[in-house]
Amino acid sequence: MQHRVDTGLMLAVVSVLAASLVNLYGVSSAVGSGLLMRQAIWIVIGLALLWACSFVRATFWEKAAPKIYALCLIALVAVLIFGQVRGGTRGWFVLGPISLQPSEFARLGTMLMVAAFLGKREEDRLDFTAFLIVSAIVAVPVALVLLEPDLGVALTFGPALVIGWWLGGLRPRVWVVVALLGVITAGVAWTTLLKPYQKERVLTVLDHDRDPYGAGYQVRQSRIAVGSGGLTGEGIGRGSQSVLRFLPAQHTDFAFAAWAEGTGFIGGSALLIAFGVILFRLGMLTERTEQRFDLSFAAVVFAWLAFQVIVNLGMVLGWLPTTGVTLPLFSYGGSSVISTCATLGIVQSIWRHRFVNQ
Repeated sequence: MQHRVDTGLMLAVVSVLAASLVNLYGVSSAVGSGLLMRQAIWIVIGLALLWACSFVRATFWEKAAPKIYALCLIALVAVLIFGQVRGGTRGWFVLGPISLQPSEFARLGTMLMVAAFLGKREEDRLDFTAFLIVSAIVAVPVALVLLEPDLGVALTFGPALVIGWWLGGLRPRVWVVVALLGVITAGVAWTTLLKPYQKERVLTVLDHDRDPYGAGYQVRQSRIAVGSGGLTGEGIGRGSQSVLRFLPAQHTDFAFAAWAEGTGFIGGSALLIAFGVILFRLGMLTERTEQRFDLSFAAVVFAWLAFQVIVNLGMVLGWLPTTGVTLPLFSYGGSSVISTCATLGIVQSIWRHRFVNQ
């Protein structure tokens, strides 16, 4: 019988969260000192939730997935009506000093629902009906998030869809059709849906000097910050790009750039190693679990986390367009920290009970 937590995963998670507080302390002169205390409180709540979720057997989460998913959809609809607008996005419920972003929790609900649906299937291949169901499970919350509009968070739902298709056994020829439809959709979106500033962000990736003081400003300052860190960094709270406020969104989208400027290649590598450990442990879990739901959920979480880390780092380094995708557990944001900790708490639950007769 196995009831122990995954120590390696927990140490890596705590390390990333601790580094996020150190980084937030370093940029507090530019973003305000009040954010540090708020984030510390959210982290304590998140870790407590992670620990609590780890004691609840995965069978509970599988059975509760439809209800959790439904509540998430209701919250996404409600925020479009009653939510507060920030940066042009109506995506937050605000109750005094507390603000919650339903889309962050909806991603967890969606991953649970995809895993629950796959866990009940016995077929090796996705038929057309099952394909539509998996697609709809992800498409509905994505559509609601896009109405806010929040492209960055909407993109993070994508891995759940791809892994759902893959684990469900989507036929190779259907993958080809989906890929072609994706290319066509991208072309239509480029010509009809994307706004001029969004197109500029894409074009700036291809030519970093295209608009250095406009669409390319964020990436330009981010690359300067990362490069100026050198081997050992300029020191926490001493980076010129961060302290002088040249680096935008240094506590959210470009938090890694501020960290790399302060701690250099060594600190940046240490943070990436911590994320690597988390992903490695998730990968091991997919090999060791004996339940279809457990396998599906662990795989979806692995894909989501890897996707969000890669996209954020690609954005910070100028390899990908600026999309507003944050770095999980590291970027400032209470809803993100709590939802991510809850997700990893369910992962810990699977690890604790993986050899228990469920």
